[in-house]
Amino acid sequence: MRRFARLAVLLFLFLLISEKAFAGAWTLPKYKVWGEYYMKSSYAKEYIFEDGSTGQLGSGTDARSWDFVMEPKLEFGVTDWLTAMGSVEYKEGHYKQYGRPRAWSGGSFARKNHGVSNVKFGGRWRLMEKPVVFSAQGRVFVYPGYGNNHGDDPAFTNQPSIGRGDDAFELRALIGKTFEVPIPFTAEFKLPCYVGAETGYRWRTRHVCNDIPYFVEGGFWPVNWFLVKGEVDGYKCHAGTGSIKENYGFVRLGGVWQVFGGDSVLREGNKLFNIEGQYGMVLWGKNTTKSQEWTVKVVTQF
Repeated sequence: MRRFARLAVLLFLFLLISEKAFAGAWTLPKYKVWGEYYMKSSYAKEYIFEDGSTGQLGSGTDARSWDFVMEPKLEFGVTDWLTAMGSVEYKEGHYKQYGRPRAWSGGSFARKNHGVSNVKFGGRWRLMEKPVVFSAQGRVFVYPGYGNNHGDDPAFTNQPSIGRGDDAFELRALIGKTFEVPIPFTAEFKLPCYVGAETGYRWRTRHVCNDIPYFVEGGFWPVNWFLVKGEVDGYKCHAGTGSIKENYGFVRLGGVWQVFGGDSVLREGNKLFNIEGQYGMVLWGKNTTKSQEWTVKVVTQF
């Protein structure tokens, strides 16, 4: 915990001496609209157990799992300092054990589940604009139809699971900036870069452990229409707050093609249209699949 606190202080000081604001903490101008259509496909054949060790899914049955997620997101500038947000997540899950044939069909053991897995809504409040943009964000997570365990709830009884069956409330603090790095052996050229960070706390219901979100991202523009970026994204379980525990940390790399208009890092009211692609994988965790993922995002602002 002390090491985490030192890292947070150092990151804050680094951002403080930079120049412009980062999108995570930035609020939309009044009456502006920002939208994103998020699509993700993930795959796993290994599982990370509670002690941190890794093993094969399905206990020697040569199992695989696949997920496909779609999530349209929408944000609206209520004022210049307050942004409302909402999204609906649809998930489709597949699980197959190649080493466990179904006697009645001669094929492998397979299961599929799908449905609306999450509804999220909330707001972002800009608390400070200079010398650094700093915001607070609150979100409510609603899992429709999950976790009732009445015996007739398909979302609870069907496997693979596409949710933990809990509702949640999350608070985050967000900070970030853009800056320029001088390029050696060049007279005038500077490389535009950005970095940002988020953390907070999420309260969860139905015996699911509360957790601490963390998110750090950064990138640079080799040309003015393309952003190269990387990020670390995860949750750490708060021990003792629930019987269902899960930790995970994703590392992602990708790029953003800024088709026209402004970029998605600075939200200054410009019309824009961006396409983003990412590859990511779980590098650490507990009680979670060791998955790989491919993500595409289509972003607009008007």
